[in-house]
Amino acid sequence: MVAEGDLFFLHVKSSHNNTILTLSDRAGNPRCWVSSGLCGFRKVQRSSYEAGYQCAVRMFEKVAEIRANTPMIKLEVVFKGFGQGREAVFRALTTSEGDGIRDSVCRLRDVTPVKFGGTKSKKARRL
Repeated sequence: MVAEGDLFFLHVKSSHNNTILTLSDRAGNPRCWVSSGLCGFRKVQRSSYEAGYQCAVRMFEKVAEIRANTPMIKLEVVFKGFGQGREAVFRALTTSEGDGIRDSVCRLRDVTPVKFGGTKSKKARRL
């Protein structure tokens, strides 16, 4: 059972090939997860905007089930990566699909690693 006012993290990892959403508790233990492949998208379709949107809708349903047991949960959304699924999850949260959990969201974070400085890039390929 979840304690009243418990904090959950919704991790959105969006790469160029896939979108993975993971719901974890405060300690970092995963409660449930959804990926583009689990939603029925295969191969190149997994990287599409629609795949990310369907993942978000499915995850929102799972969060709604947890909210049914404990109405007072806080949700922190953590974005990582630059894929199309990142924008799709954000749009799904702001549209009617996100109505059920939008009031639970207390914070949006971006933890995408951004390279600055670092090592020298590879030489540009000449064709």
